Amino acid sequence: MPESKKKEKLSWPLVGNSHIIDFLSKSITNEKIANAYIFFGPQDLGKSTVANYFAKCLLCQSKAKLKRDEIVSPCGECVSCLAFSRIKKSNSGQSQEEEAGIIHGDFHLIEREKDKKNISIEQAREFIKGLNLSSFLGSYKVGIIKEADSLSLEAANALLKTLEEPKEKVVIILIAANLESIPATIVSRSQVLNFYPVKTDIIHNYLVDEHKVSRSLAKNLSKISLGRPALAVKFLKDKNFYKDYTDKAKIFLDFVRQDINERLAGIEKTIGAGFSGQEGSKKAFKILEIWQGVARDLLLLDLGQKDLIQHHTIIEEFARPGGKFNPGITTLIKIIKNLEIGKEYLGANVSPKLVLENIAINIS
Repeated sequence: MPESKKKEKLSWPLVGNSHIIDFLSKSITNEKIANAYIFFGPQDLGKSTVANYFAKCLLCQSKAKLKRDEIVSPCGECVSCLAFSRIKKSNSGQSQEEEAGIIHGDFHLIEREKDKKNISIEQAREFIKGLNLSSFLGSYKVGIIKEADSLSLEAANALLKTLEEPKEKVVIILIAANLESIPATIVSRSQVLNFYPVKTDIIHNYLVDEHKVSRSLAKNLSKISLGRPALAVKFLKDKNFYKDYTDKAKIFLDFVRQDINERLAGIEKTIGAGFSGQEGSKKAFKILEIWQGVARDLLLLDLGQKDLIQHHTIIEEFARPGGKFNPGITTLIKIIKNLEIGKEYLGANVSPKLVLENIAINIS
């Protein structure tokens, strides 16, 4: 691959999933822009970042400068691009979403409010109202819906009406991890782009080449992130976030060799105060995902598949020299199933504390 082309491909803020860059670039070049897109895939693959960059490309005023060696990029110099830069650099204390609405009149973004289960009809109406206004810069109007799989039924119906009567040069991007939670009528009217987990070696090389980390650290972060490059970078840059993650993983390893009273005490320590409502359920869900990963690692260790282990540094730290730190295959399979059931309970609004305590009681 020519060096110039390689450089332009990296201009999009995405590691892996090059088919997404190619498709969106060609869509802009050929002026075949859909009225609605769904960026679908697990968290921390870069869906939101790419959605923002795609919006920046569409809103860029210097159209003649967009195409460079088959990869489309915004010019970075026009009024629109500079507005996006101000959104990123703002230090006013407002959220990025609020800044976007103030600084760039043709860009609108909504997401689920903290501790709310759904994106409300009021949020959807305000979002649609903004998109229906004439373009400030005489170009596209772009709206992004984060966590679109949390749209309330009323909000989804309001959005559907807009998609049924699309306006020219109005583009809506829905970002979702669960496609089944979006009404089929909306999915059928949208261009669905699938984001897939990225190969470990691609993330490893990205961390070494772009972030200049050691190969041993890159190996650890690329494995623990489980195909999610944005998560690997967050682990690298936020030491407290990484420590919190590993602490939760180690709690599960402690459970394997503790009695029931010690496990329940560990749950109390884990959840702390204010662990309730939608935010509590969200945190508990992430804890169960971490524990599932550790349980799978123990299962892989017992099956002699050490190279496939996700949390290899944590497992090695807790494994007993010369033996297997493992409760056995049958027990591990039972634990993994119970963790999955726990996630289903959280989805059914069962108390996060009760779900975690139930796991602790039935972990052996």
